[in-house]
Amino acid sequence: MSLTDQQRINLIRCYHQSGNSLARGLRQYRRENGLFHGPCTREALRQLVLKFEVKGSVLTQKRSGRPSVSDIDVAEILEKSKELSKENAYGLNSAHEVARQLDRPYSTVRKVLRKTLKLYPYRLKMVHELLPRDVTTRLDFALKCVAEIESNDAWLSNILWTDEAHFYLHGGVNTK
Repeated sequence: MSLTDQQRINLIRCYHQSGNSLARGLRQYRRENGLFHGPCTREALRQLVLKFEVKGSVLTQKRSGRPSVSDIDVAEILEKSKELSKENAYGLNSAHEVARQLDRPYSTVRKVLRKTLKLYPYRLKMVHELLPRDVTTRLDFALKCVAEIESNDAWLSNILWTDEAHFYLHGGVNTK
């Protein structure tokens, strides 16, 4: 349980009033607030006192580093992504296009899409077009496979299946 700012201030006050003793400072704080246990240990109070002596404050300091993306920015990126998907015939969009239209860094848009929204990009790679004459070739192959399976039960387990694709009713193909 983290301490509130007021609790931290009172703990430091009790520590100094009790003659800079951790144990007596905690005892005095508990007595004033009617507590049997808590709100922290002697070690936690020692760390708080060190922080106060070094920084001159017990308040939580702003952390260094890159600031996190706000919920408003996440919602804005999600809405723009949905809007671009509706404009596209296949319901696809691009993180680069979202970044361009929102005037945001691509890395930020990509991070939000992947880590926050759990949306992962993929690229479609069309290899060849199926022609009408391919139907008979595929049918012949399927019939040969069925014949082999009927004659040898282990035949199917000897095939290494290396490619996979999902075809959707709206016309999109996911080859990943």
